[in-house]
Amino acid sequence: MKLSKKSHVIDAVFILCLMFLFVLSALAVITIGANIYKKNVSAMSDNYSRRIACAYVTEKVRQADDQGRIYVEDIFDQHALVLQDEIDGALYNTYIYSYDGYLMELYARADLKDIYPQSGQKILEITSFNVDYVSDSLLSVDLILKDGEDESMFIARKSEGI
Repeated sequence: MKLSKKSHVIDAVFILCLMFLFVLSALAVITIGANIYKKNVSAMSDNYSRRIACAYVTEKVRQADDQGRIYVEDIFDQHALVLQDEIDGALYNTYIYSYDGYLMELYARADLKDIYPQSGQKILEITSFNVDYVSDSLLSVDLILKDGEDESMFIARKSEGI
């Protein structure tokens, strides 16, 4: 006895439909995964900007606080945080300020007469930066990030000053 194979068109169509369904399912899973990834990256970027802005200013103040040389000065037509350091008898200032949509840091000798805001290093994109003394030992720092989020913090000085 011989067994004969008969193929029907419906068998081929069924296999093609299953393959097509598998490809569509795979594409749907990839698309959904890509959208979730994009949302997570955006949320992480926003969180990063928020944390970095606050941590950066706080850490800079903490580093300079051991000598008590922390000032708020008007430079470049705005309030700037000035952290003074002494190296080999010479005074150096670190200026933290806002310029052209960025939080900037400029390190220069304290006796320089002409300093320019564009000379600083860009730290982070922001809309505005304001710093003031609330009391002799308490700084108020207000940052508005590029997404419009307002970050405010108070930083207490530990040292008594010089």
